[in-house]
Amino acid sequence: MKFKSLLSLAVAAMLIPAMPLMAHSKTYNMAVGDPEDSEQGYAATAFKKYVEEKTNGQTKIEVFFGSALGDESESFRNVQKGTLPFAVGGIANLVPFEKRLGLMTLPYLWKDLDEVVAGTTGKPAELLNSYAIKAGFRILTFTYCDFRFITNSRKPITKMADMKGLKFRVPQSAVLIASYKAFGGSPTPISWSETFTALQQGVVDGQCYGYIGFQAMKFLEANQKYLTEVHYTYQIQPIVVSERVFRKMSPEEQALMIEAGKYAQDQVLQYQKNDGTKAKEALIAAGLTVSTLEDEDQWMKAAYEKVWPEMADFVGGKEAINEYLRALGKPEWNN
Repeated sequence: MKFKSLLSLAVAAMLIPAMPLMAHSKTYNMAVGDPEDSEQGYAATAFKKYVEEKTNGQTKIEVFFGSALGDESESFRNVQKGTLPFAVGGIANLVPFEKRLGLMTLPYLWKDLDEVVAGTTGKPAELLNSYAIKAGFRILTFTYCDFRFITNSRKPITKMADMKGLKFRVPQSAVLIASYKAFGGSPTPISWSETFTALQQGVVDGQCYGYIGFQAMKFLEANQKYLTEVHYTYQIQPIVVSERVFRKMSPEEQALMIEAGKYAQDQVLQYQKNDGTKAKEALIAAGLTVSTLEDEDQWMKAAYEKVWPEMADFVGGKEAINEYLRALGKPEWNN
């Protein structure tokens, strides 16, 4: 499977001997939207460890967790300007800078984790990165954060009709907003740093996240009693470096950052596979009610018949979608 080749690549990278890349020490800041004990935090820590070990501490990565340097949109904006070297955040928050990256948010683009990994390595990853670079970013790591399971404070959701009357926090993503409307819910864009309070105060009824992130954000304490395993979109949260900063690095340092990104991507994939189930079990034991859908085929139908046609131009057009599908080895979309 695809993730095995990732593991082999990371192991090979670990065999590269540590060597000084510069005469003087250097420190780069990295902004992370989520807490340290999240997938974002795990990927950032792995990246930091790799860089510092390979340079014998000459290059340091200073990581700021929990949106300490501003929310994810602000951090990405600073990365684009070159005033912040690195950031980790949700792919939806990169879309305002390069709309073609929004195709990764199309509902039911990927059916399972194997397809997600295939879609974020090799030719598909190169294609996505070419879009990002033109916008001033370079994707070093695709952080795997599980499917965006739907949670809420009011009732179990087992069919699309249960979405009616519920208000959900979503990121500032036109695709996710359109998706929730197609599924019958009421989406409300709220910044990630304000989400916990909005849930706790009842401004919205629910949100969407995977088990590890849900646990790290302590959403049970924000009245999120019910979770539904719906597979409409997989949460990808890249580590990006400012292209302006990257171009100023020596070739050796650039190579180091790319290898560190590959290592972090493999590490967070294994973390997701191993710890996602543990987080689920712990949350159920703490009182979370988990449901599955009786009619997910109807959700898929709504996605393909309503959301994809409506959002195609927003994510770069039909040709951009099909260019990605071809790179992934999937049939083209013929609307």
